[in-house]
Amino acid sequence: MVDTEIQKTIRTTVSKLWEEVVRPNWNFPQKDYVFNLPLTRDLSGGHVIDFSPYAPRTDPLLFTYEELHEVLSKAIQDASASQTFLPELRVIESPLHPAATQSMPAYQHNRVPIEALTLSEGRNIVEFGKIWQEEVRRAVREDDA
Repeated sequence: MVDTEIQKTIRTTVSKLWEEVVRPNWNFPQKDYVFNLPLTRDLSGGHVIDFSPYAPRTDPLLFTYEELHEVLSKAIQDASASQTFLPELRVIESPLHPAATQSMPAYQHNRVPIEALTLSEGRNIVEFGKIWQEEVRRAVREDDA
């Protein structure tokens, strides 16, 4: 595992992304969710690449559901004891790591980009299609600028 100073940097970066990006933009009724967050090489930032409900249909990837339940239980205990909870880090340090080379997730067909969920809320399929095309055009224009 990575050294203590790097772990501290990772936790700081993930906490910052959580507070500034994820928390203010999560406006769905689902309270429990998981997300995958690859970090930049210098560990100063990252990008949410997968955001899913915490449910049996979501692949746990680096943790089993039993381990995730243990993490949640420990966090609840720490909170009730007024202790600071530090999440467990699992890092894939090499493209050859078994977790990086595993077969495709079993529930990948359930994955939908968060943008699609946001844009589709309260719309029928025709309205969603029009808005999606407009958003794609806007993104292309921004990339060309």
